[in-house]
Amino acid sequence: MCLVIRYNYVKVVSASPSVQSTFADQIVSDGSSATSFNYTIDEWRREIKIDAWGGLSVADRCLVTNNENTSVDEVQFILPANATSISVQDAFGTSSGTSLSTVDYGAYVLVSVYPSGTLGAHEKVRLLISYKLPSSVYIQQRGWQDYTLTISLGKPNDWFVEQLTVAVFLPEGAEYQEASATSLVQKSGFSVTVEFKENNVTQIDEPTITLKYQYFILWIIFRPALWAGTAVAIFAVIFFARRASKPSAEIVAAAAPFSPDLLRSFLNRCDERRRLQLELETMESQVEKGKISRRNYRMRKNSIDDHLSRLQKDLSELRKKIAAASGQYSERIKQLETAEAEIETLKKDIEIADARFLRREITAEAHRKMLDEYNRMKERAENTIEETLLRLREDIR
Repeated sequence: MCLVIRYNYVKVVSASPSVQSTFADQIVSDGSSATSFNYTIDEWRREIKIDAWGGLSVADRCLVTNNENTSVDEVQFILPANATSISVQDAFGTSSGTSLSTVDYGAYVLVSVYPSGTLGAHEKVRLLISYKLPSSVYIQQRGWQDYTLTISLGKPNDWFVEQLTVAVFLPEGAEYQEASATSLVQKSGFSVTVEFKENNVTQIDEPTITLKYQYFILWIIFRPALWAGTAVAIFAVIFFARRASKPSAEIVAAAAPFSPDLLRSFLNRCDERRRLQLELETMESQVEKGKISRRNYRMRKNSIDDHLSRLQKDLSELRKKIAAASGQYSERIKQLETAEAEIETLKKDIEIADARFLRREITAEAHRKMLDEYNRMKERAENTIEETLLRLREDIR
């Protein structure tokens, strides 16, 4: 995925075909400053998932900064050819406004998204675009169990990408063979993930990466038998453990089945809490500028505080239920709680720094450095929250 529509590639003499190229051979970093580009993509992560039957689903996550001194009300994405089932979300699950248009140009698909609010000068927006690609176009079968995936990238000249990652999730049971670019291969059980990374990308030359892997299609048939055998083994261990020692009823009680509605309720309340927090921030700015009276501000603030308090109780209960019902989400819930706690701590630290400056306990320079550091840490925590919420939303689509 990339934003805007121009493709301008610089041709370079190719390396010897017998030598495997690195990702840096294809992604050119010429040391240009990000400020010389109209837009900066702080993070661009393309996740390509291949299912057991060869289906391709793609999720592109981008954190976009508008480097211009003017606001923009439209963001354009260029997707690979034949992209279908396209959807776009922001960090809070909305489709970035009600208007979403697509145009198929044959070589690529242009998607225009109209955010719910304009992207101001030097402002950031985190977006997730999901779509599907036909395996017949992007995956070539070289034998009865040998496959080649072709990954395409494109970036216009007026975009600067600080961090680019392409992650390919092979079908469970597949074996990685080789790739045309240097990659990081991670294995977890029967799952394999292949990642390509590069920083400070200014140009893309020869934007095609090939990845070869082996996959036995009958794995999808053998897999249930494998899990059934594992389940029998676990049952036997539990049975003999119970014979040796009878646990309490709470321990042996079966965990309630996990429902996506539980996760959906949690995300909806997160959205509502965020909207109320933004409303509070807007009101504080308005009262400082004299646009609303302090009396009206206090009345509305008391109402919002009461609502936030009830939401916080609901969220606490939902967190416990989600963590108890589904172990796979327990770690993500912990990440959210840690990031939220860090933000609250940093807000207090900022207030303390402001108070110390007003009492002249620290210099203006020391005050500025402290605020810069606190705000950087706060932004990282906010990015963690946004990224985690995006992943949770993708799971219930």
